[in-house]
Amino acid sequence: MRSSPVYYGWFILAASAVSEMLVQGATSYASGLFVLPLQAEFHVSRAVASLPVLIMFAGAMLIAPLVGRALDTRTIRLVVPLGAVFLAVSFVGIAASHSLLVMALILLVPAAIAFMAAGPLNTSTLASRWFYRRRGLAQGLAAVATSGGGFTVVPLLSAAIQHYGWRPTLLCEGLIDAVLIVALALLVLRDRPSDMGLQDHPENQGRPANTAKTERLRWSDILYSRAFWVPCLTLAAVSGTSQAIVITLVPYGVQMGMKPVTAALSISVFAIVAAITKVVAGLLADHVNQHALLIVAALSMTMSWLSLTLVAAPPALFAASCLAGIALGCALPTTAGLVANKFGSAHFGQVMGWGYALLAALLLSSVIFAGIMFDITRSYHIPFMVFAIFLACVSLLVVMVTPSRKITLS
Repeated sequence: MRSSPVYYGWFILAASAVSEMLVQGATSYASGLFVLPLQAEFHVSRAVASLPVLIMFAGAMLIAPLVGRALDTRTIRLVVPLGAVFLAVSFVGIAASHSLLVMALILLVPAAIAFMAAGPLNTSTLASRWFYRRRGLAQGLAAVATSGGGFTVVPLLSAAIQHYGWRPTLLCEGLIDAVLIVALALLVLRDRPSDMGLQDHPENQGRPANTAKTERLRWSDILYSRAFWVPCLTLAAVSGTSQAIVITLVPYGVQMGMKPVTAALSISVFAIVAAITKVVAGLLADHVNQHALLIVAALSMTMSWLSLTLVAAPPALFAASCLAGIALGCALPTTAGLVANKFGSAHFGQVMGWGYALLAALLLSSVIFAGIMFDITRSYHIPFMVFAIFLACVSLLVVMVTPSRKITLS
């Protein structure tokens, strides 16, 4: 392995990214494909049929810290395959069930475990362990995988649902994804560079000695630390409210007189800008002050919501999409880099697990709040204004408070 021209960490990153794309594509991105089939079969409202992904995120909010701890203390070749098994069990169970309550319980626990164990938390954890000199770039590329499921898995699922129905599609999807993820985990994934004799590789030069095995990070060490709250609150505020943007852009555009297809282009703009920014921000994170990138993320999201609040016109819709894409693209790799630098890669999973719990909480709150306010006022103006004020406060916090400069472990 030492003489290989390609650092093995890139294979680790690619394998974990494929796992993440399969999980993200099968869950959060594909959720909209099942709304109409569920509504038709169970004769429920559109709102009820749209609940599955929110139920899964509610479970993820509770489970993320535990999965993060498991990623730090157990071998990745156990945690990820178990996540894949939970994914298969969840999808097979939902496909076989005719009870909405049973489906909800499956989404709340096993599906949430699968999402966290084989999804984005796994990818960013491995990127933090296997990369030091180019950690920012690795985290940026890892973040791009979050969007990959949208344009790889979703079109295939959509075609399968049309031809075979949602139940057979869900069953086959769970089994196929599980087999692929388990194979990648066992054949490619390894826990750390030292497992391959690569601890002295140039990529790891300068990495501080790892004493994590003799130190235990308590939950109070995380939740009482500004090194956690500054980056993770920024990520949660940006990513959580960006989900509200994705959900509201099309109906808001239609309200302004735009055609649904034209308004939907704003979501594509958001996704493309976010993907490009993730890579650019990852590259910059290795060479510039990461706190500055965090400020850019918070301010960009503030301006996105302000655009929607102050100007009710199609150009503002697309401007908000671009600004939100920049914000999310900066926030994801920058937060991961700051957490890895401050707490060390040995504790990365545990810390980011708490970060994802915070993110899920804000995501649920944002989406539900926007929906309730629209039902009451028949307008998105109030939630847009509230989100703008909230992000302005987060921006002020990020500008005034810097994360702790102390590096615990790497």
